Amino acid sequence: MRAQAFGRAVFFRDGAHIREIQDINDALAFMGAWPTSRRGPIYDSALRACHAAQVGQLHADGASDAIRAFARSVGILEQTPVAIDPWVIAAQVLRGAPI
Repeated sequence: MRAQAFGRAVFFRDGAHIREIQDINDALAFMGAWPTSRRGPIYDSALRACHAAQVGQLHADGASDAIRAFARSVGILEQTPVAIDPWVIAAQVLRGAPI
């Protein structure tokens, strides 16, 4: 597992492609490439969350939630593009984890 990996990847639409953010480094690269003219308060919050996670002040999943919220706010958030095996869902239900 990569350092500071997200518990659940964030998927977003980039033109005709679906891209994946798996960890803090991916998130910071994504945020750094975002056009300056399209940045705003939600972008700023997500970027601060990524920096806080990078230095250990926030859990990586807190940063992934912020990235997910940002992607949703700009209309590029995608659901997981791959099918999840039924045994994974069953295991999550048994543990009481959200699916």
